[in-house]
Amino acid sequence: MTRTLHRLRLFGVPLLVGGAAAALPLSGQDADRYPGPFPGGYPAMSGIGGSGKMYMESYFPPPVTASPTYPAFSPDGASIAFAYQGRIWAVPAEGGVARQLTSGAGYHSMPSWSSDGRHIAYAADVDLNLDIFLLDLETGESRRLTEDPAIDMRPRFSPDGSRILFTTGRDGTFDLWAYDLGSGAMESVIAHPGANDMAGDWIGDTGDIVFVSKRGEAALGSGSLWRWSADTGEAELLIRIETNYQASPVVAPHGGSVAYVTDASGNNDIYQVPTYRAGAAQDRSSPGIQQVRLTHTRTDEYFPSWSPDGERLVYARNGGIHGQDRTTDGGMGFGLYTTGRGGGEPVPVRIEDYAWSEPTGQVQVRVSDASGRRIPSRIYLEASDGRSYFPDGSFPRVLSGPEDYYFHTDGSFSVTLPVGTAQLEVWRGFEYEPVAQTVDVRAGEWTNVDVRLERWINMAAEGWYSGDNHIHPNYGGHYFVTPLDLGNKALAEDLNVANGMIANYWANSRVEDLEHFLGHPHPHPDPRTIVYYNEEYRPNFFAHMSLLNLVELITPFYIGYEGTAYRELYPDNAAVLRRVHEQGGIGGYVHPFGLSHRGPDPAPGGARELPVDAILGLADFVDVSCIWSDELGTAAIWYRLLNTGSRIPATAGTDAMTDMWRHPAVGTTRSYVYTGEEELDYDEWADAMAGGHAFVTSGPLLTLDVDGMGMGEELAVSSGESVTVAVTARSLFQMERLDIIRNGEIIHTVEASGDGRTLEAEIDVPMDGSGWIAARVLGPAQHGAMDSYLFAHTNPVFVIADGEPIRSREDAAFFVRWIERTLEDLHSMDRWDDPAHKAEVIATFEEGLGLYRDQAAGGR
Repeated sequence: MTRTLHRLRLFGVPLLVGGAAAALPLSGQDADRYPGPFPGGYPAMSGIGGSGKMYMESYFPPPVTASPTYPAFSPDGASIAFAYQGRIWAVPAEGGVARQLTSGAGYHSMPSWSSDGRHIAYAADVDLNLDIFLLDLETGESRRLTEDPAIDMRPRFSPDGSRILFTTGRDGTFDLWAYDLGSGAMESVIAHPGANDMAGDWIGDTGDIVFVSKRGEAALGSGSLWRWSADTGEAELLIRIETNYQASPVVAPHGGSVAYVTDASGNNDIYQVPTYRAGAAQDRSSPGIQQVRLTHTRTDEYFPSWSPDGERLVYARNGGIHGQDRTTDGGMGFGLYTTGRGGGEPVPVRIEDYAWSEPTGQVQVRVSDASGRRIPSRIYLEASDGRSYFPDGSFPRVLSGPEDYYFHTDGSFSVTLPVGTAQLEVWRGFEYEPVAQTVDVRAGEWTNVDVRLERWINMAAEGWYSGDNHIHPNYGGHYFVTPLDLGNKALAEDLNVANGMIANYWANSRVEDLEHFLGHPHPHPDPRTIVYYNEEYRPNFFAHMSLLNLVELITPFYIGYEGTAYRELYPDNAAVLRRVHEQGGIGGYVHPFGLSHRGPDPAPGGARELPVDAILGLADFVDVSCIWSDELGTAAIWYRLLNTGSRIPATAGTDAMTDMWRHPAVGTTRSYVYTGEEELDYDEWADAMAGGHAFVTSGPLLTLDVDGMGMGEELAVSSGESVTVAVTARSLFQMERLDIIRNGEIIHTVEASGDGRTLEAEIDVPMDGSGWIAARVLGPAQHGAMDSYLFAHTNPVFVIADGEPIRSREDAAFFVRWIERTLEDLHSMDRWDDPAHKAEVIATFEEGLGLYRDQAAGGR
């Protein structure tokens, strides 16, 4: 009974009686008002869609950083240009004070020197329009060379300085174009339909080009290294490698070799190969190409550049800055290093200070709670010039679409800003009121700012603990995230449980974060912050699953990937879930469905095995809330599962890649799980979540009471009896509507009024048979929330009338059609190494099909 009282009194407000019920079909939702996931930031490209666009935007366009990246040696070897805080800078090659070279609108990166040392070409992102600019170092003036809505980036001066090669997306796929500095004309140089030719560099004065492409039997990711001939206009493969948009090939000044980045070693390192393929007649000892590894660290190396004599490479390395303590908002960035052309011990390029060319001041911010204790938080900081700035060495991030730049702090940070009025916002999860204020930045002075955050509710004090089931600490992004980093970011978002996923990333065979698996939570200084490295199991046909509370990892980590040793579709997810249960863990489906599942027809292209594992009682949960799948579409399928007797609970997993700069924060979507305990225990939390004692949300906080029963609980009634349903919803964000749902149909709606931060309802619902009752909230996308629309949903209370099970012939028939289609696909495939494996998989689906057929025919 204590748990019920907590639910009823959670917000300390009375419940209001609702008006007449509003019955709306699920397919009637406005798709434009509540759009699908990830609109993206940059213009759409016909050659890169869906999740591929998300990966491209996260890996390829230059990140805005608060530490040095994209270094480039000057032609005399005396200086190194680089990007920092959205500007181009230069520092002596042996280290020292860096001086600012560019100013003006947008964020600047990817510098390339002209051979005479007078000009630097660079890419500038001005209002999500990446174009090529040219800086005159004598005058300090920049001019724009390209102006197209599509992406133009990675400029590379030709050896004679007459042309600039760049990557462009203006034809719908990535191609290589050249800008003629004499005439101002541009022309396509390398283009192949659908191949995504990119990241080119000139080979000496031959006019030939080394570039990255998905031509032929491309490797996974963005392609392999190719050489294009200026004489013939033909391209030939140099070496088939994994690049994932990070290759950044740079040709040595003599033209004989090319350095590039690949994760062939398990993380991103710099390798080198010749710029031509040797034939047997040329060199019998080397009929092909052998790559040579130049760097050897657990962290990642990026953006190499040759010295003018070809004896050294300069590059950026993640994992922290030499001599700087690593905190939530510092020491997480990049350092510059050099190494010899044959590798060897890296030498740091030390930047002693930054000499800004414009008037600046320093701002010191301290964030505290009501007691005055410093607390971690999320920061938005925009200077008087309209650009975002970040503490030195921190990890800047941006939410694609609204282009909200942010970073996390441990509660104290300092930052250099242009003079004028800056805008500061401080957020912390869903339970603190955000604070916004202006800051007066004065030239050469320090400004101290104290911000106090106040809780408007304390869910943990009522026994509710928030958790994110799907976080990728490292996923091929530019930064390197440790377990302590993950815990600190969770703490800054007031997230209690952070489940880090060990997994292969994108379409790659590289498995991230294996070294961090313990089989129990990682230690963290805050007792209400738990970090547990678990596993995302990624079969590319049956659908991905999050496996939690693991003692042992499930291997292989993926199946069904052509070109790997795990190409066969075996085992099925049911077998994996049984293995998880044997060790006391739980497993469920993540990012299951997209917009197509708002329609009435089954079109399984996502979680094909979900209905099978649900009716077999093997799947412990389904992430109804996730930034990469549509909540309304997923909920429509979940309703059908509930209607056919499955008690699979709704959960939330953001699927945030915390090492990527263009991504939402951990806990963007989260499950609030009721344990009723004063202390947070992971086992109790996981068990309560699997029991359905939870709601999912991207902001609103919900309560549900059905005649004294709460989320995940069962109520026994007599047929025809009425039950009283009471719901509250409160939120930092503007809500538009609160729906009470019975058996998948909306039976009552409360439209928001005023500021839309509080919605309440209390209604009597007659039960003419067994069913379930739940509540959900919808609202628009808005600043501070990071999903494509506001969404929250309770797990249901199951109301059992006269002991009859919950059944739906219509929904069972829906899944009959679903599984029959999937079985047709399985029978037609030749993706098994052993006929017995195929028989086992098909038997699983046929077992689930039989249960749905019985129910569709009217059986129990």
